[in-house]
Amino acid sequence: MIPAAILAAGAVAVCGALGWWQWTRASEQGEVRQPDPAVPIADLIAPATGASGIGRDVWADGAWADADVALIPDREVEGEPAVLVVRAFRVGADATGTGETATLPVVVGWLAPEDVEGFDAAEPDADRVEGHLRSAEGAAPAPGPEAAPPEGTFWASGLSPAVLAQQWESPLYSALLTATEPEPGLTGLPLPDAERSLDFRSLTYAIEWWLFGAFFVFIAGRWIRDNGRARPRAASPDAPEDPQGGPS
Repeated sequence: MIPAAILAAGAVAVCGALGWWQWTRASEQGEVRQPDPAVPIADLIAPATGASGIGRDVWADGAWADADVALIPDREVEGEPAVLVVRAFRVGADATGTGETATLPVVVGWLAPEDVEGFDAAEPDADRVEGHLRSAEGAAPAPGPEAAPPEGTFWASGLSPAVLAQQWESPLYSALLTATEPEPGLTGLPLPDAERSLDFRSLTYAIEWWLFGAFFVFIAGRWIRDNGRARPRAASPDAPEDPQGGPS
C-alpha cells in the first residue's frame, strides 16, 4: 500500500503543477478586455437608488459644491499610509436623469498624513467630472484623529454616503466616483486591474491535467482497498474437530 500511496501522491503533485501552469498560461494568453467607453452617469445610476454599474467609467456635468471636504484617515494605498480626499460634486438637474440636482461623492485623490495640515480645501474650477464608479462602504462608526481637521474639511469614518449625508446636501448617490485625474497637489488612486479573458485551449489542458490527477487518486484508492482486505485464514489440519463435524 505504501508504494501505491507514494505513486498516487507523486502523480497528483505532477498533474496539479501542470494544470496550474496551463491555468496561468490561459490567464496570460487571454485577450485583455477593453474597458467600455465612459457614459453619462444617468445611464447607469440614479440618485438615492441602489448602486449599479460598479467599475464602469462615467462622466457627469455640474459644479463642485460649496461644502466641507471629507478626509478619510487610516488608509493604505500601495503600501503607503494615506488620507483619502472626497469632495461633493453637485450633478446638474439635466444630468441626473431625475430633473433635480444631486450630490455625487468624488474621491479626488489621497495625501500623506503629514501633508493634511497644509491641504487647501478651496473648490477646483471644473464643470465636469469623469472616473469610474466604486461601491460604497458600510457606515460603521470609527473615531477620527485627535488633531482637528484643516479649515473647510471634516473627518469621516469611511466612504459611506450615509456618513457623508450628515454633512452634504441630499439626495446623494449610493455609489462614489473615483476621479480619473487627481486633484492638483494630490496623488491619484491606482486604476482597477484590467480584466483579461481566458485562453480556451490552455484552460482545457489545465482541466485535463487535474482530471488525470483525480483519476490516479481513484485508481490508487481502489487498488489499496482491493489488496488490503483481510483474506480468510485457512484451517489447520491438526485442529480438533468441533462437535458438529467441522474443525474447531
